[in-house]
Amino acid sequence: MADVSLFRRDGREDADSVEDRAQIILITGLTLAVLFVAVVLLLNTVIYTENLATRGADAGGAEAIEFRDGVTEDLIEIMHREHRNASAGDVGDEFDARVATYARTVADLRARDGVIADVTVTGTKPGTLIFQNETSTGLRNMTNRSGTTPDWTVASDVNQTRDYQLTVDSTRVSNDESGAFAVVTERPGANWSVTLSNDAPDAINVTVSNGTGNGTTNVSKRFPHETGANVTIDLTAGTVDGDRFSQLVWAEGVQNGNDTYDIRYRNGDEAFGTYSFVIDDPDDTASDWSSRPYVADALYRVNVEIRHRTPELTYGEEVRLAPGERDA
Repeated sequence: MADVSLFRRDGREDADSVEDRAQIILITGLTLAVLFVAVVLLLNTVIYTENLATRGADAGGAEAIEFRDGVTEDLIEIMHREHRNASAGDVGDEFDARVATYARTVADLRARDGVIADVTVTGTKPGTLIFQNETSTGLRNMTNRSGTTPDWTVASDVNQTRDYQLTVDSTRVSNDESGAFAVVTERPGANWSVTLSNDAPDAINVTVSNGTGNGTTNVSKRFPHETGANVTIDLTAGTVDGDRFSQLVWAEGVQNGNDTYDIRYRNGDEAFGTYSFVIDDPDDTASDWSSRPYVADALYRVNVEIRHRTPELTYGEEVRLAPGERDA
């Protein structure tokens, strides 16, 4: 009978058997190495794909945010334009029509880049625009329409005020703070005012008074400017010719979102200039274009839904537009 044992009779392995086992081990090692390499390549591919997706989402997100900011700026400009043309028709209807045209144009332009864009007005809150512009003969004083009353109420029962811009000729304001022109806001138990006076031809003094049941605090600051130049005080932004005045906080302690208040001018014959502001007017003050200051229908607030969709990202947000609001 043939001997089929892998061992020789002396107990040692046959040389061919050893070689076969070595080949098997080598092949197994190579197979495992190939598998390890394949797994590593697969993991790298997954990670690379995720990184690409993340970078794509980030880029798409930045594009969507840029789109939102651009639309917001454009719609605010449309709102300002409709306010300037308020006497031509209903400001709310005109604004909606302009936005609809704008939305179609934007959608067409974005579609060329493979983007689905949509801009929709979801709500508006009417308001009242009160303003005095320059006359044909120059700046007018801050008295009432007839020009005979220096202390008078500009607006009553106001809930909120935004975009209050006041420009005065600082060479024509009183040197005496006690008799100088002042913008006053008040309601029962609280009052706030800003007074404009001048102790030099190249500067204006701004004094903020805040009165409550606990007393009144006064803070004054001198703002230099070019000789004879008009000075713009942004009452709701808290700036004087663009310089921040931290104590100038519109109707602080008076405007609280619940109680209504009045806006009055004191010593209106002690200042010459222009002004404009928009109020959230619960009583819907009637328009009056008979003489300065003018009263016109306006939009206090607009809500707009902005959508921006690409293959990588769908973005949507509702934006509240109330430019120049104190807390904006």
